[in-house]
Amino acid sequence: MEYKIEAIGAEFSNSDIKTLGNLFTSQSQSGYKLHSVFQAQQPGCLGIGSPTITYFAIYVKE
Repeated sequence: MEYKIEAIGAEFSNSDIKTLGNLFTSQSQSGYKLHSVFQAQQPGCLGIGSPTITYFAIYVKE
């Protein structure tokens, strides 16, 4: 089994949702299935700036 993790953002406009759907379709056409999505906090630049919250998609290829 092969896993792939990709940051997909944290805020989604209507057009972003369509783009996200296209991204999932593209990954599917490459043989990956969407496994799950989780939220995480990423540190700021050099650990000094404000941290940001983003979502990550996990794909799996069997």
